[in-house]
Amino acid sequence: MSILHKIIGHAEISTLELLLSGAFAPLRGYLNQADHSSVLQHNRLSNGTLWPLPLALTLTPAEKREAQLSGRIVLVDATERRAIAEVEIDSFYRLPPDMLSLAQAFDANRTLDTWYVSGAVKPLQKILHPAFNSLRFNAPAVRHSVQHWNSIIAVQATPTLDPADLQQACTWLTDTETGGGLLVQIGVNETAPDFHERVRDLRNQVKCTAARQIKLSLLPCVEGLGEKRCLLLQALVSRNYGATGFVVSKHVSPEARRWLLQHHDEIGLEIIPVRANRAQLAKQSNSHPLCNAA
Repeated sequence: MSILHKIIGHAEISTLELLLSGAFAPLRGYLNQADHSSVLQHNRLSNGTLWPLPLALTLTPAEKREAQLSGRIVLVDATERRAIAEVEIDSFYRLPPDMLSLAQAFDANRTLDTWYVSGAVKPLQKILHPAFNSLRFNAPAVRHSVQHWNSIIAVQATPTLDPADLQQACTWLTDTETGGGLLVQIGVNETAPDFHERVRDLRNQVKCTAARQIKLSLLPCVEGLGEKRCLLLQALVSRNYGATGFVVSKHVSPEARRWLLQHHDEIGLEIIPVRANRAQLAKQSNSHPLCNAA
């Protein structure tokens, strides 16, 4: 029986890698229609769980017909032409008309005729990277390695690290005297021409005498999220990697910061804001480490 081999590009591989690493827990695969619609409307799964990313695998009508025959889809890296994961299909669906504009905010190419498939995903081969593989971890491995830290403060990098963010994290560890450590999460675009130089520079910048240990974790970028959704996704990914605290940069808008604080209890992290002066607020950027903000 023929199995659909679907070619996926860099953006889809990035979200797939985060899914397979456990960074997107509790998700185990692509969303069904109820979850997809709920995330688009409410930033929640249909069971009420806070989640901002409408993780969806799209199919053309021809791909959908082929996938129906076997109930499985093999995902193939567009560059390497390697089979990297397999989807065990639960359902096919199309979004209702009132969801179209919300879906197009993430991908302008989506139409009423776009098919989606839901189902659990399992890895077939390791996703390859050209460099810094020693800085790439799955979430359970990091959680295990930091389980004896009293606190784990997550700091984001772009991959340029804002010294104020690092200082705030170090100050927090000093003031609380918890004997914790830092988790520096680097959202990186490895296709950038200065990728290697920026990551090497960042490794040299991370110094904090208040931290028992410092762990750098390199993460792929997610495309198409706005500032608030991106900030929430960062916080949830940090929690899944074992963080107990999350530094919110001064570059984040006050609106997005307040929105994150509203979900403080559900996220389960200590939210640690970095204060900005008025000049810094005027120059703030909507660029975030894990996401290429829309």
